[in-house]
Amino acid sequence: MLTASQVSFSYRAAPVLQGVDFQLKGGLFSVVLGPNGSGKTTLLRLVTGERTDYAGELTMFGRECRGYSDEERARLIATVPQNMEVHFPYTCLDLVLLGRTPHRSRFAPNSQADLDIAERVMDETDTLRFADRLITELSGGERQRVFLAKALAQEPRLLILDESFANMDMYQAIHCLDLLADKVRRGELSVLAILHDLNLASQYADQVVLLRDGRVAYAGPAEQGLEPAWVRDTFSVEAVKVGKRGLAVTAGKERATG
Repeated sequence: MLTASQVSFSYRAAPVLQGVDFQLKGGLFSVVLGPNGSGKTTLLRLVTGERTDYAGELTMFGRECRGYSDEERARLIATVPQNMEVHFPYTCLDLVLLGRTPHRSRFAPNSQADLDIAERVMDETDTLRFADRLITELSGGERQRVFLAKALAQEPRLLILDESFANMDMYQAIHCLDLLADKVRRGELSVLAILHDLNLASQYADQVVLLRDGRVAYAGPAEQGLEPAWVRDTFSVEAVKVGKRGLAVTAGKERATG
């Protein structure tokens, strides 16, 4: 699905990613983890084509990320960032229907199939009850679920999530993660997500990329990458396995004392 070979990127003279190498398989739930400033969001910006001025090679589904047109990329990937700015008071249904834009001719009206898909994904994300409400009237967490529905309406091959559950309460975050994990299991899409919660990552990730100081500390199966030793080396915290996939995390000695 995604392969990085010696990928480096700098904002002006400040290096953010340095010699990044990894390979992520498709059809899985992939999670990028790392401390603040480790380059996680920047990596996603390269994948989505927001930035193309990187060194090295970054391929998505066997093709250089820089080689996709905007139209091709819109039919292939959908993105849900942490905070979505809303400049127009769309109804929630109209906003979700915007996700169908890559699949129809310019200026073509919504078809019945478009409406059916929009209603289905709104029902899946528990947002159908907001269909006639203005997006500007919703709370941050409710709004994020509507934008997730819009991304799912796009029917992407790859769904990219940049801390997309930060504004949701725990119940809704788990509901959405369960929904996406089920879609991955059914072969409907692949997921590439940035998560800060190591416990959520341990529950849902099939494979992980651990970033520290702009470099890859580990890339591969989540079961190995979320072992306490890797967590300690990446985050400078102590972690203990709880059950099969759980983690209990405490501040490391250095951070706790100073």
